[in-house]
Amino acid sequence: MAGLLEGEGSFIANRDARLSYPVIKVEMCDQEVIERAARLLDTRVWFVPPGTEGWRPTYVAQIAGHRAAEWMRALRPYMGLRRTAAIDAALSAYHPVRLIAPPLVCVVEGCERRHRARGLCNTHYMSWSRDRAKGRVPRITPLR
Repeated sequence: MAGLLEGEGSFIANRDARLSYPVIKVEMCDQEVIERAARLLDTRVWFVPPGTEGWRPTYVAQIAGHRAAEWMRALRPYMGLRRTAAIDAALSAYHPVRLIAPPLVCVVEGCERRHRARGLCNTHYMSWSRDRAKGRVPRITPLR
């Protein structure tokens, strides 16, 4: 996998309005190679029709987010300087939106209710959310 991605892969920091998340993408004309890469990455294969008359179609396998970040960390020692720099740039800009290992219960001291979002139970999450919506300093600090 490292050899294929060193030659044909892209390590990208995909940015939208406020977020940045890592993406690993490999695209080439050899369907069999892409299918094998997709199995290893646990993703599917996308078919891209040729954009120019006489060209062959290409096949794409790609992953994003937390799974891509894990792969990047694992592959980094095996990459050359250019790919290592791309991995570093993608990982340095990545701040996950979702908690990777959310707690089972609310993180507010003394609260034993089930976690809903950002480490908070529904009651504490709604309190935090209302404070933000009204422009007040939140009384509760979520995990993220």
